[in-house]
Amino acid sequence: MKEKYGAESGAVDGNSAPDPSESNSGAESGTVDGDSAPVPSESDPNTENRPMHCVVGGAHAFILRISSFFGLAPLRFESRSNGFSVGISSAMCVYSYILVTVLVISTIFGLVAEINVGVDLSVRMTSRMSQFVSTCDVLVVVITAGAGVYGAPKRMRNMLKFMESVASVDTSIGAHYSLATERKLCGILIAILLFFSVLITDDFFFYALQAKKKNRQWDVVTNYIGFYLLWYVVMILELQFAFTALSVRARFQAVNGALALTARHIAVPLEKVRDPTPLNIFAIRVAAESRRCANNVSLLVDTMPGREHAVIIRNAVSGEPKLVVPPCEAIRRLACLHGSLCSVVQRIGNSYGLPLIVILISTLLHLIVTPYFLIMEIIVSAQRIHFLVLQFMWCVTHILRMFVVVEPCHYTITEGKRTEGLVCRLMTSTPSTGMLPSRLELFSRQLMLQSVGYTPMGMCTLDRPLVASVLGAVTTYLVILIQFQRL
Repeated sequence: MKEKYGAESGAVDGNSAPDPSESNSGAESGTVDGDSAPVPSESDPNTENRPMHCVVGGAHAFILRISSFFGLAPLRFESRSNGFSVGISSAMCVYSYILVTVLVISTIFGLVAEINVGVDLSVRMTSRMSQFVSTCDVLVVVITAGAGVYGAPKRMRNMLKFMESVASVDTSIGAHYSLATERKLCGILIAILLFFSVLITDDFFFYALQAKKKNRQWDVVTNYIGFYLLWYVVMILELQFAFTALSVRARFQAVNGALALTARHIAVPLEKVRDPTPLNIFAIRVAAESRRCANNVSLLVDTMPGREHAVIIRNAVSGEPKLVVPPCEAIRRLACLHGSLCSVVQRIGNSYGLPLIVILISTLLHLIVTPYFLIMEIIVSAQRIHFLVLQFMWCVTHILRMFVVVEPCHYTITEGKRTEGLVCRLMTSTPSTGMLPSRLELFSRQLMLQSVGYTPMGMCTLDRPLVASVLGAVTTYLVILIQFQRL
């Protein structure tokens, strides 16, 4: 896996030369001379139909590789000097469908076999209530994994398209990348997967050993092996969404930093200009398949004229960010970038809509089922300490799963509110004459019409209040289940 990667930022007009200090920015752009074709944008009708590829590296390549193995990213990977070129693969789509279909069928047959055994011989379904609860537990995992894998080709196509918007932000604000941050991201992903693997393995062997007392260990292994593998699919799907949402949040944060820098240039210090955060997540280069062999053409998502200079901020030799356009023009271009990112949020929400709803329902049910087993074990018998610890760790894992999905969305919403606050304070602090007030007025209207937030299928908003609602529902249903059990 390539850990050091980047691309060269340059000028998009015909008269400017590339700046060597920008050689570590994330999106590859080049010089568009006077005879080149105009830069395509998302408004271009041909954008939807042209085949896409992109070059990825580091943590992004790592998560896509793992997702591909579990059927959640049907992509082909071609090694490049600075990472991997990825694109949709028909063979991997077939592999994904076959994999999840086999696992789902295996899990369903195993569930039916365990129910038919009866409560006396089953190690997980020791009562009628636990039969019902365990069946719900298994089915929500099956549905979540199925929704994730069967919708993966469409999500990956959308990903290759909205990466253009991410790349345009990186180029315009002079993004930079850190090898230390890259290693930290890979380390976090590996740590999460190792923790989950240890938990899954412990759970699997615990029930196998319990079944050995009844001489059914191999029956339990064959009945539940598909279920445990589907758990990996669910976990990778959640990490994939969290990774994507964090990447977009990082770009909103960068746009806000550029907005604060612009305010400082017009002597309106709204807030202290922070050091630019390395944008390692989704550090990519994007190009159209039809132009892969053409000249180094920038594919910036930009509503500005095609021959216009798109760079807003350059990193000086000293490392400090420097505004290279007038503040009025910077506000206009930042508004375009912000609108493009809002469209990306909407597309991500549409792509992950059904899987997110199923994940939330799955998490709610698991937060009811797992504490139920834990509480009933304490009430009936507290002698199986291993079982109590195992169920407690599953409770912690399900809570963390919910935060993995909700927190990146919460941070994105926070950055959207920060943008609104910066624009509002700029409007009240700048002189009322000139072009700047009109630019800010347009930016503020855009913010009113384009909200930042994830609302999968319009059913809920992924934010911290949702966590409180889920925990309240879990408490209510747990009380009901325990009361039924005691009757």
